[in-house]
Amino acid sequence: MTGQLPYQDPSLPLEERVEDLLARMTLEEKAGQMFHTMVMIPPDGEFDVDMGAFGLATIREMTDKHMTHFNLVGSAGARETAAWTNKLQALTASKRLGIPATLATDPRHSFSDNPGVHMATAAFSQWPEAPGLAAIGDDKLVEEFADIARQEYLAVGLRSALHPVADLATEPRWARVNGTFGEDNQLAAKLVAAYIRGFQGA
Repeated sequence: MTGQLPYQDPSLPLEERVEDLLARMTLEEKAGQMFHTMVMIPPDGEFDVDMGAFGLATIREMTDKHMTHFNLVGSAGARETAAWTNKLQALTASKRLGIPATLATDPRHSFSDNPGVHMATAAFSQWPEAPGLAAIGDDKLVEEFADIARQEYLAVGLRSALHPVADLATEPRWARVNGTFGEDNQLAAKLVAAYIRGFQGA
């Protein structure tokens, strides 16, 4: 591709591309890459660069500060979510170096809604939460769930899952207990490994 900078050339080795990009970045651009903050998608999926989540900076303010790593909160339909993430990618592509956004999410396949921990949304298939999967105890089922969730995330532009919770449920007051596979360390280890295999597409 003519006019392509080395870091934009997928045929070059990854290390070479990274070194080229880092050499072109300002200190401010590098600092912006260290942040992972929240952006919100409204139920109608409207992309508004001047809307902030939970009183935080707006999308415009964050991208103007070179931030490109976000935890997507809120929910919309699958089509609306894909359109929204495409608009965010177009916005980050328009910046000086065109570094794409990385969108992460808390679990979205739940039946219950616990803001900041996991959410129920009609855009994705619904599955038992982690304690329910642990009660079933089938690592093949957990791997199948994770593979399906991975494909659903990729289809709408989500590239990073902020789960599973690879910890044991030993403190009942902890808000993320229902993100764990319970208190049995052997079972939790087996199911976390299956979950990760599924999300990696192994």
